[in-house]
Amino acid sequence: MLKKSIMIAGVVLILLSAFIYYQIDLKLDQMEIDTDNVIEEEADPSVPSLPIEQLTVEQPEEKREDFYALIIGLDQRGSSFMLNTDSLIVAHLVPQSGIVKLISIPRDQKVQTSSGEDIKVNAVFASGYQAAVNAARKNPDLLSGKRVSIGSLSIHEEYISSGIASLRSTLERFLSVPIDYTYLVNFETVVELVDAVGGVEINVDRSMQYTAQFDGTSIQLEKGLQVLDGRNALNYSRHRLDDRGVQYESSDFDRGRRQQEVITALVKKITSWNNISKAMGLLDIVTSNVKTEMKRSK
Repeated sequence: MLKKSIMIAGVVLILLSAFIYYQIDLKLDQMEIDTDNVIEEEADPSVPSLPIEQLTVEQPEEKREDFYALIIGLDQRGSSFMLNTDSLIVAHLVPQSGIVKLISIPRDQKVQTSSGEDIKVNAVFASGYQAAVNAARKNPDLLSGKRVSIGSLSIHEEYISSGIASLRSTLERFLSVPIDYTYLVNFETVVELVDAVGGVEINVDRSMQYTAQFDGTSIQLEKGLQVLDGRNALNYSRHRLDDRGVQYESSDFDRGRRQQEVITALVKKITSWNNISKAMGLLDIVTSNVKTEMKRSK
């Protein structure tokens, strides 16, 4: 009887493991996007193009052990899809040593596009996205019919991929590094993940007061060590303008540092868990709100 019980328990464990693996594999499929599926922007003959040597990033002959990833934070509020990227972080990862370095790109940083145009970096994704939309309106055959889901929205893959490709190549030239992978993140991901883990502890460095009727933003935070829920963690990360005047406003560098603080606190909270059911819940949140071309085999 004991042997039979052990065998049954073993079979159940194997089936449970297979089910969990299948569910994870299925969910990770939802994150994948083909960033090579782009609609090329037509060159403006009135704008001089950059020389070829400025358009390429040299790749080392030997296979690198480290890699660079671009994290693109998009603002989505309900059914509104904001094309300007409100957060841009380039991560340098060295898996063998476990080192991860983050650099935040200020949203107002001027960069040069492949056509030689100088624009703010937070408008590059929108430029590539809108160029694809305009081209597809003239020629619908450019669209494959494949769509990707970001939060509650379903969008043609070519539009998203064209925005990502434009931003990635622009930042490769600007930083002189090869970006191997990109992650497009809906800002609501932060809210949902932080709430799912019960909040994150942050030492808020200043009081923050800002309201905006047009989009429903309401930031009311006091200085000091505290546990922030999802909405306040996002507000802390994004604070820039302040109702009390310019002396209370935050710079892009402040915002970049705070975003990294929230990410670090969230990662520490998640990695301290040992709960499969909670982990599966987090996986649901991530796969619904994050898109990447990185394959599961990487």
